Formats: sequence, structure tokens, C-alpha cells
Amino acid sequence: MTASTFTHPIFTFVAGLLVALAAVFLLLNSCAAPNRSADDVAAYRGRMEKVSASGLDADGPAEKAALERFKSFLKGIGDVRCVRENTLKVYAADAYLDDTLAIHQGAAEIEEYFVKTSEAMTSYQVTIDDVARSGDDYYVRWTMVFAAPALSGGKPVHSVGVSQIRFNREGKVAFHQDFWDSGKNFHAHLPVIGGAVGFVRKRLQSN
Repeated sequence: MTASTFTHPIFTFVAGLLVALAAVFLLLNSCAAPNRSADDVAAYRGRMEKVSASGLDADGPAEKAALERFKSFLKGIGDVRCVRENTLKVYAADAYLDDTLAIHQGAAEIEEYFVKTSEAMTSYQVTIDDVARSGDDYYVRWTMVFAAPALSGGKPVHSVGVSQIRFNREGKVAFHQDFWDSGKNFHAHLPVIGGAVGFVRKRLQSN
């Protein structure tokens, strides 16, 4: 191989591309979050244990009212006015929310989060598919269709999920944990990031 080979434009381009790819790989690898999955599960259980038993009688009027408030609120998250008028009625002052995208503490903080979420969407619809109770926990299964300019070019995104909630003695939500595939139904529709998520999913499915 002669010295002229190293100065050839094609060689220079390929070498530069390889260096750039190596730099991106190292950057992404350095940004990878450490494995804190055990801590996350412990924190989830700890949050639940902080909520005292609601004392709501199964199928009683207080339980029905609490569930109806939450379901109505879930359906109305796409409306900023609905969020402003009802968040403090639905969530306890010290309520905890983890929707897999973000964690928020306190009704005021939860309200601002839902307001921003509503303002970012161009359409939003939730259908309540089922509600089940186990002890002090309620599991609300839902189907959601929403659209936002930043996701999938503004096209509707369909997803299913479950909200686990615990009420306090006043019938307000004190604990709210969502379970849904945010990687598939949110991150996968973001520019650039969506391509990376899709690549990883294809690799996993091919194995």
C-alpha cells in the first residue's frame, strides 16, 4: 500500500466515517444508564407502602364516586381546562405519579405535567376497557389514541396500558403507576431516537 493510498479521497472519507461511528458508539455507551432496576422496584414498593388503606367498601358509593372521578379525568387529559379544573379534585395533595415517562410528586406538579401534555397533543382519546380491584389496589385497563406534531409526523399513535391506583380515605388518588410500552408507543415515534429503538427491537426479534 503506497502513501498515496492514504491520501485518496475515498480512503479519507471511509476513515473519517469509521472514526465518527466509533465516537458515536463511545458517546452512547458512556451515556447508558447504570443498572438500577432493583432500586427502581424497591422504590415502587416503598411508594405503595406509604399509602394508608383507603377503607373504601367494595361497590360502595364512595368507591364508585372515586373511580368515576379518576376515569373521567383520564378521558379528559387532552383538554387543558379539564385538567386545570379537576386535578386537585382527583389527586391528593401529596399524590405520586409515575407514567413510565416521568415521575411527579404532588397534585400541583401533576397538574402542570398534564397541562403540558395536553398542550403538546393535537388529539387524544381514551377508552376504559376494564376495572379490577385487588385489596387496596385498583387496575384500570385502557386503550389510548393520541397525536402530537413531535410524534410519528403527527399521525395518531395507538396504545394499550394499565393504571394502578390507590385512593386515600377521601377517595383521592394517592398513588398512580402506569404500565404501558412507552418504548414502542412513544420513544419509537420520536425523530432519530425512534430509529434506534426500532433497530434494537428488530435485533431482539431476530434472535
